[in-house]
Amino acid sequence: MIRFLVDFALRNRMLVLALGGGLLIWGIISFHDLPVEAYPDVADKYVWVITQWPGRAAEEVEQQVTIPIETQMNGLGHLTHLRSTSLAGLSFITAIFDDDSENLQNRQLVLEKLTLVNLPPGLNPQIGPDFSPAGQIYFYTLQSTNPKYDIMDLKALQDWVVFKHLMSVPNVAAVSIFGGETREYQVQVDPDKLVAYGLSIAQVEQALAANNLNGGGSFIEQGQQAYNIRAVGLMQTTDDVGATVLKVQNGTPVRVRDVAIVTQGPKIRLGRLGKAIRHEDGKVVDNDDVVEGIIQMRKGAEAESVLRNIDVKVDFLNKHVLPPGVKIVPHIDRDDLVHLTTHTVLHNLTEGILLVVLVLFFFLGNVRSALLVAATIPFSLFFASILLDLSHIPANLLSLGALDFGMIVDGAVVMIENIVRRLANHQRGAIEETIRAAAHEVQRPVFYAIAIIIISYLPIFTLQRVEGRLFKPMAWTVAFALLGALFFSILLAPVLASFVFRKGVKEWHNAVMSWITVHYQQTLEWLMARRMVALACLVVILGATLYLGISGVIGSEFLPHLDEGSIWARGTLSPSTGPTEGQRIMDQARLIFASFPEVTQVVSQVGRSDDGTDATGFFNTEYFVDLKPRDQWRPQFHGRKERLIEAMDKEVEKIPGVTWGFSQPIADNMEEAVSGVKGELAVKIFGSDLKDLEQKG
Repeated sequence: MIRFLVDFALRNRMLVLALGGGLLIWGIISFHDLPVEAYPDVADKYVWVITQWPGRAAEEVEQQVTIPIETQMNGLGHLTHLRSTSLAGLSFITAIFDDDSENLQNRQLVLEKLTLVNLPPGLNPQIGPDFSPAGQIYFYTLQSTNPKYDIMDLKALQDWVVFKHLMSVPNVAAVSIFGGETREYQVQVDPDKLVAYGLSIAQVEQALAANNLNGGGSFIEQGQQAYNIRAVGLMQTTDDVGATVLKVQNGTPVRVRDVAIVTQGPKIRLGRLGKAIRHEDGKVVDNDDVVEGIIQMRKGAEAESVLRNIDVKVDFLNKHVLPPGVKIVPHIDRDDLVHLTTHTVLHNLTEGILLVVLVLFFFLGNVRSALLVAATIPFSLFFASILLDLSHIPANLLSLGALDFGMIVDGAVVMIENIVRRLANHQRGAIEETIRAAAHEVQRPVFYAIAIIIISYLPIFTLQRVEGRLFKPMAWTVAFALLGALFFSILLAPVLASFVFRKGVKEWHNAVMSWITVHYQQTLEWLMARRMVALACLVVILGATLYLGISGVIGSEFLPHLDEGSIWARGTLSPSTGPTEGQRIMDQARLIFASFPEVTQVVSQVGRSDDGTDATGFFNTEYFVDLKPRDQWRPQFHGRKERLIEAMDKEVEKIPGVTWGFSQPIADNMEEAVSGVKGELAVKIFGSDLKDLEQKG
């Protein structure tokens, strides 16, 4: 079969060249359109169930909300396990499914189960947005230089203007809003006046609800027109609220304003956000109360196109929708990391190709031979892009970085080197026949060598969950590239050689290779005469390798480190910490981080957002620390982020009662999604006695 393919290619050279050219053009287009991820999405398929019950203790939330929902969720198809967190006023449940399930079907099944749950009146459990932890692609703050807009006005703009525009961007799953004061109408009741008028809080609530409605009627016909009838009763101002009648006493109406003060004020806050910007001159501009939005991309969507649409929408909002002086200012834009990743990959690929060409030229001694072999690299890369695009597998830094150019050009080196060797000794006959004979000599070794390498990646395809989602794209990329290299080596290389070497070729005498060959023969003869010595050396090397791998002397890591160019710090306080103390700690730590010359800005948060998508409280403070390029750091850190983190940790450790941890924005989300714990390393202790577990912990 292989012989037939080689003969067919050499008999139909123009057809094979046209096929190769078509694949090359297709591959270039696919490579251009191929989505590139900065970080592979390794999170499980999951569904959040969020229930907010303001004012209730965590124990009540656990008993009356969390446990009933968990009971109904047990038994769902493809469910692997449940995780839940019960806090004061919030129940947060994560249902995790296996890889064989469909994400949309999982969400539908959870919704069906929620209809069967018996909860206290007024509670409405909701499922979280359909996004992945790697899908938080755009963080921004709403900033104002217009004195007419305070923090409450900015929050209103965020809720009623910015939110709906950003949600119109295709493949945006949700926009989570954090910080700011939510405006609400507040009725501040005077208890003494209630008693004096013989009223209760329940009567006030009932009267307000009953008088804040529109009434609908039918229609009346007048002439040729029909007029719809309605009664407008919705309250518009605080005066409308205050004019609500509670009762009539001795013919005099008792209104809300008689027993209470009606005003506009901020809703009880569950979290707060601050931002500090460090300028080049070292001046730090700090704002302890800002409004933030987090745009979450739908799971499975292409980040590059979504970010492009977000940029267009943000530009439109800034120029045409938002009031003068109010702007959307991003502080985390995944587009920057994607571009950096793409630049890194292309830079490494270019350097690798040039290095391979130089090495090939040195050992082959022929420019034409070296260029022919080196052509395998771009062809294989573009061939892999075609199959990745057809398989809907995005590229990432890990998968593209796993491409071994030496492995890819291996078959072409053998094929071209043998063709050059045969042509150098060519005496008579057609050049094509010599190339055909040379190709037949090595076609089977080339085919089986590349096939064996591809087969060696088969165990990776059996990996499951996090490991599978992390390494399968890499294995597919390498396998597709090797298939392209196989096609090039068996079919294209002989055809191209028939054109490039149509006038023959002279083999170059490589003195270095001759020296290596002679010493290799001498060493081999010496070892063959002393086989036990060779075997003993092999055993020693194998033992040393096993020792280094098992003992942990050289260390190991599950995933290569991806520098996101920033730091995500977390300060954990006592669980009973209140909002005032949490804010004080947050403000103090934010200014400490901003005092480092390597930092450009710090965005800090304490507590949680109003939508309940982050199950935490005032005991949790988080900090996004944006950094300058490493070449602008002080010499004492030697461009190493670990040393900078050590210096920051040393400073913030001076704040008593806080436990500190450092990570990166995407990595932090991934670690929390995979383990359910806010940290890189966690130990979970299970048991039935909570006090015993606390003591052991």
